[in-house]
Amino acid sequence: MDMASLSTAQPRAWHAEIGGVSRTFFRRIAGLNPFKTSYFSLYRPLKSFQDRCILVAGVILGIAAGVPLPLIGVIFGHIIDAFPPSEHELQVRISQLLGVAVAYFVITWGWAVCWGIIGERTSRGLREALVERALGMEMAYFDVESPDMTSILTEKTQTVQLGTSEKVGLFIQSISYFVAAFTVGFILDAQLTGILLVAVIPTMFIIITFGSKTVAKLQKSSADIAEKAAAIASSALKAVQVVQAFGIADKLCDDYLVLLKDSVRLGVRKSIAGAVMLGCVYFTAYSANALAFWYGTRLQEQRGHDGGAGTIYAVVFLILDASFVVGQFGPFIQTFAMAAGAGESIFEVLDHADSHIDVYANEGERPDDSSFADGIRFENVTFVYPARPTARVLNGVNLNFQPGAVNGIVGSSGSGKSTVAGLLLRFYDPSSGKVTIGSKDVKQFNVQGLRSRISMVNQEPVLFTGTIFDNIKYGLGEDHGLSDEEVLRRCERAAQEAACDFFDILPDGIHTAIGSSGHTSLSGGQKQRICLARALVGNPSLLILDEYTSAMDATSEALVLKALDRATSVSGRTTIIIAHRLATIKKAAKIMVMDQGNLIEEGTHDSLIEMDGTYKRLVEAQKFDKSPLDSKTSSITATPSIAPMTTDMDKEVESPTVKQVEPTEKKEPAKSFSIAQVLRRAFLLSKPETFYILLGLFASMCSGAIIIGEAIIFGNLVSTLNTQFDEPNFDSRVNFFCLLFFILSLIALCAYITSGSCFGVVSQWLLCRIQDTSLRNILRQDVSWFSKPGRSSHSLMSSLSMDAGHISGLSGVIIGTLFSVTTSICGGMILAHIIAWKIAVVLLAAVPIMLLAGFFRLRVLSMAEERHETSYNDAAALASEACASIRTVAALGRERGVLKQYKKAIQGPYEESLKFTLISNILLAFSLAITYFVYALAYWWGSKQVREGMYGMVDFFTVLPALLFSAQSAGQMFSLAPEITRAKSAARNVFRLHDEKPSIIIDSPGSTSTGTLSSTDNLAEKPKGRSRKGTLELRNVSLAYPSRPDTLALKEVNLSIRAGEYVAFVGRSGAGKSSSIALIERFYDPTSGSVYMDGENIKGKPVYSHRARIGLVEQEPNLFPGTIIHNVSLGARPGHTPSREEVEKVCKMCALHDFIMGLPEGYNTEVGANGGQLSGGQRQRLAIARALIRDPEILLLDEATSQLDATSEKEVRRAIAAASSGRTTIMVAHRLASVQKADRIFVFENGRIVEQGNHDELVAHGGIYSGMVETQQLT
Repeated sequence: MDMASLSTAQPRAWHAEIGGVSRTFFRRIAGLNPFKTSYFSLYRPLKSFQDRCILVAGVILGIAAGVPLPLIGVIFGHIIDAFPPSEHELQVRISQLLGVAVAYFVITWGWAVCWGIIGERTSRGLREALVERALGMEMAYFDVESPDMTSILTEKTQTVQLGTSEKVGLFIQSISYFVAAFTVGFILDAQLTGILLVAVIPTMFIIITFGSKTVAKLQKSSADIAEKAAAIASSALKAVQVVQAFGIADKLCDDYLVLLKDSVRLGVRKSIAGAVMLGCVYFTAYSANALAFWYGTRLQEQRGHDGGAGTIYAVVFLILDASFVVGQFGPFIQTFAMAAGAGESIFEVLDHADSHIDVYANEGERPDDSSFADGIRFENVTFVYPARPTARVLNGVNLNFQPGAVNGIVGSSGSGKSTVAGLLLRFYDPSSGKVTIGSKDVKQFNVQGLRSRISMVNQEPVLFTGTIFDNIKYGLGEDHGLSDEEVLRRCERAAQEAACDFFDILPDGIHTAIGSSGHTSLSGGQKQRICLARALVGNPSLLILDEYTSAMDATSEALVLKALDRATSVSGRTTIIIAHRLATIKKAAKIMVMDQGNLIEEGTHDSLIEMDGTYKRLVEAQKFDKSPLDSKTSSITATPSIAPMTTDMDKEVESPTVKQVEPTEKKEPAKSFSIAQVLRRAFLLSKPETFYILLGLFASMCSGAIIIGEAIIFGNLVSTLNTQFDEPNFDSRVNFFCLLFFILSLIALCAYITSGSCFGVVSQWLLCRIQDTSLRNILRQDVSWFSKPGRSSHSLMSSLSMDAGHISGLSGVIIGTLFSVTTSICGGMILAHIIAWKIAVVLLAAVPIMLLAGFFRLRVLSMAEERHETSYNDAAALASEACASIRTVAALGRERGVLKQYKKAIQGPYEESLKFTLISNILLAFSLAITYFVYALAYWWGSKQVREGMYGMVDFFTVLPALLFSAQSAGQMFSLAPEITRAKSAARNVFRLHDEKPSIIIDSPGSTSTGTLSSTDNLAEKPKGRSRKGTLELRNVSLAYPSRPDTLALKEVNLSIRAGEYVAFVGRSGAGKSSSIALIERFYDPTSGSVYMDGENIKGKPVYSHRARIGLVEQEPNLFPGTIIHNVSLGARPGHTPSREEVEKVCKMCALHDFIMGLPEGYNTEVGANGGQLSGGQRQRLAIARALIRDPEILLLDEATSQLDATSEKEVRRAIAAASSGRTTIMVAHRLASVQKADRIFVFENGRIVEQGNHDELVAHGGIYSGMVETQQLT
């Protein structure tokens, strides 16, 4: 604070400055809200008069609900003072008690309903505002901020809802009760209340504040480490084929376990801190009992008041209850602070500066076809992405697109090609210069109107949850004004133009469900064709195709290109094709070549070739070599029944890539586990912690027995205090029982600390072992296992984290609480029946009511919490999907449509939640009020028995707490019902995982099928000299995937590959190429026939030793968390740790070394999530280096260059050429230029090999391969 600025002339500045500092100070001291967002700002969505009336009513009723409880304490005190009361006195007191209890029930229901409605309306308002705001943001926001909209729309809004609903009412009631309790306490006995206030409240506050902060700090540290461990597990599950191919499951699991153990150590410390906090709370409470009764007795003696037990009891009852309310402030404040923290993320989105590209605006001209007839121009356009303000993407570029024709844009990655598309769609505005359509700047057009006349297809096809028909229909826009029949006709016609001839083999044709919940086994090429149909259905004036055929095979690509040429000539639309495959733009009317943000060449294909510049070099990198090959084969073979060029779409079979199967597949019956089975298996896993388990159980029984001791002490103290002060031994008896209360507090301190600490150790280590065992067993399963329902990486990660945590709780809080509560109830019942069985019998009938009250209270709150978490999941999935694909949504102009869908999706859950709130809160109010009805019964029956001389006062006041206090505490047991249910469900998932047995991976690294290491199978040893082989043979092999047993992916395939030979597999998507690779890796076993390697059936070899001789490079280069050297080293043979020199050697072979050494951290550079810090070409070369580090006899390359630009592809092809030297190499490819140097090329069609030979022979043959080459020919 600047003291000089606080002049006397600025009194308001003084006030504001000091107020701001004091607020910050108290927030930091109390730890209430360390966030920028004010908690009260969460209620911004409550704008209507009705909303505000409900809010005010909720506050008033919450305050009113705190008043009846102190009144009940006063009534209890009067009953004790006059015990046993006369019949008239008893009737008056019971009537008062019942009246207050009824009022409490009604008021409680009132505030619960109000706050339930407020929470629903607040969260609904925030959800709708979030979706509307997020969809309306410009792309620059997502580039710079990268908000996790999925988390914000689910976790964050749910957290806000929890912090603005019923718990607020409970908190207000607690504050009201706290104030009312001390008000009544000071009225009854100001001196005693003051002493307790000074002694108890600060102590409780300090214990809970510092304890909560310590626990939260340790929890965060533990969670941070657990998050790093989860990243390893997630990357392994997403790339399970790579993990199994390289035999790195144990390496990754060992890294995972190291982090888990670090998390366990912090988790144990957190458990101990929590146990100490809980022990100190109970120590303070029982010590306060001792202090209150001892000091209260002294005060009554000094005042000369006999029989002041009722007053002392009332004050102790109120102050201790109030102190426990203070103890409950911590969790409440934590909930509200978490809500404020969640609100910070929400309001960062809602309060972001308004976009100058407003998709919701109605202003601006709407273009039509004629607007595009005069051409599209970029005039001196310069552009930098907001996320990278120092890197120019376009440098004063001038582009002129020819209207009504096909225009091509080519260049290396990062040259600015895709940026051109983004500027045309007005995802961004130029930093300088302008983009014009006709004679008008695109800024003059209405954003939605502009995008409605432009369609775009991206390299990565994005489909939305729904049917294929729904996805294609989105291309028509929101206000198409067509009948359903006309829409269907247009969609079918667009699908024909996009060569979507695979619909006939889908379950429901064009109405087949796709997306996250439907038919997900579409190939990349099929998805791209659906996206193309979506782009064509609206008959756009401008069609932008950005690498739209990257996942298509040559034949499909040829069909699509032919259809587009025909459509362009008929419709006269302008088409812009951004391409890496130069064959797709060779017929373009104009081709523009870009490099580092500059236009360096333009012209037609022929004129650019004659120019002998950059374009020609790109063509040279992709074109077929015309020089003859040194053939190692003397002839070709072909199946005469196959036509030279097939144009009908083959039935695509399942790719071996792990993916979810259709929901129509029959699920396995779920194995069920009883609680006894769950506990038995959990204790088997916790066997090393047996000592801690036994000690924890003993401590839990001690904590449960405390209530029995409290009942005995309480009964004797009340009886003693109701006698004359001058009776013999009065002081000594009071001192003795107060001392017993203090001893009880010491026992409580030790018992709760011991129990919590011991079970904390047990649960943390159990969690660690479950997660470790689960991941190791998952990664051993057959690849086909991952294709079954519920086996996606997300589902398995959920089982690893959430399910494991639910089971581990059984060995912690759940078991400790069960033993403690059981001890309390059984001990209380036995004690009550021994002392006064007639009173006990009647009160025993009320115990189930008390238990049910505890159950209902906690169950209603947990049901509300569960409902908040799950009721909006479908709507959240819809919005999250849209935000994750915001570019596609924006390009389609679907913002308003998605928002409308979202509002409709949340309306149902909202209305159901309101009904739930009205009904369920009756149970909540009943559960909170029923205790006092039971107390009325207890006092009525007990007074009657004592008046009739059946029992004395000490008997009644011993039985009363023995039964009712233990019954109240037993409500905790019912709070565990949801946890026990979750534990059973989690056990089914986790222990089923543990019980799964693979059929292929039945050995471990370094072992044979008999479990002993073979002298010829040293996995770490690299074959040298003449011992190195690598012959492969498929003999009459057929394959049907387990999820589709009636469809053959391979049909009686026979092929033989010599050691050191370089061969290629080519053919249509789904022809059987990748299936053959999967069989060679032994991801699957053939349905019939056999695979031989070096003359041995691979089924007779240990799978680890078989895979140790093979290196695999997939289309998607999956990398793992860690450094570059770590990722390359993962490819080493099991048992071998490569040296730095070995890693550098293979990186040099892959042209990576110089790039890596140019990085600040060199080989120790972190690659980021799935290699996100590296480019596609760099990731691919790193994957090749990983395969080469094991010096494999056989190298498998599955579409290793399909998504790379010409420059990156050329570099990767060089790396492959170097890698294939001296080893058997099999390459699967759609880009045929990349395999023309192969010794032999096998052409697959419909699961069979229909042609084989080298490139020249197959071209000369004029068959299928020749036709595929013709479609990709550049000259």
